[in-house]
Amino acid sequence: MDDITARIIEFYETTPDPDLPRVEGLEIRERWAMTAAFLNQGGPERAVERGREVATRRGEPLTVDLYPPDGEGPHPGMLFVHGGSWVAGSPVTHDKLARRLAERGYYVVSVDYALAPEHKHPEGLDDCVVAADWLAAEAGSLGVDASRLAIMGDSAGGNLAAATLHCLLERDGSTPFRAAVLPYGVYDFPAMLELPDDSPFVNGRIFVWQIEDYLGPEADETLLASGAVSPRFSPCLANYPPTFMTVGTHDPLLQQSIDFGESLRAAGVEAEVLVFDGATHAFLQIEEVAAAGEGLEAIVAFLQLHLAG
Repeated sequence: MDDITARIIEFYETTPDPDLPRVEGLEIRERWAMTAAFLNQGGPERAVERGREVATRRGEPLTVDLYPPDGEGPHPGMLFVHGGSWVAGSPVTHDKLARRLAERGYYVVSVDYALAPEHKHPEGLDDCVVAADWLAAEAGSLGVDASRLAIMGDSAGGNLAAATLHCLLERDGSTPFRAAVLPYGVYDFPAMLELPDDSPFVNGRIFVWQIEDYLGPEADETLLASGAVSPRFSPCLANYPPTFMTVGTHDPLLQQSIDFGESLRAAGVEAEVLVFDGATHAFLQIEEVAAAGEGLEAIVAFLQLHLAG
């Protein structure tokens, strides 16, 4: 186990600091970039197209990174929404995970959505919806089978991916996605705000600060409980695609996945929550731990079942 992996695991297993100073969104962005540089080491060599422009948003290009699999298409496709607390991350920070998925035969489209605090909700979410529309429209030109699409997002990306499904269903009554993969995401903002400062594995104030950065300090209860922010409360849940979630017992977001899975099943949706004992947040990117490989295999098995030709 290398030093950076040990430090990540130690962070999530250390008793929270009661005097933790306010962590700014831009500081989290710097930390994420440095950490991801280590986590991405050793990924498979693959062709990647960086920065394909799919739309103009707020006067700037909205881009995606493309990870084509080997062989002739059409391939099953995936819209990937990276995590990073809504304030950090990029397709590059999750590069190795995207490469792993492409290695297994999925054409991955990783969206570089707008980040808070500069771009607060709903700008990043709107970018994800635009990227979803682009993938559905351009699938054929990419060599992707438009009838075999999945959406995946981890952590804050899991929130945005689930919220993207809500927005598409609210707008169209349907989505192009046949499956959703949502590792260790956030689906219930009111519950997040109830985490105490001495909650296991992380100081609850960190989440309050992230929510302030993403939604603004004046976010009211109506916004917090809306389907576009807290997908667990979406009135469209019955039309969500089959959903796979995975999370570790040493993750402060464990209950979020358990509760969202229950809500989906109550709405009649096929939803599985795979829990790994002892795993921390973001474990899919920490390949030194067994849960990373086992989690990836479980995701691939789920996708093979639901995106079969």
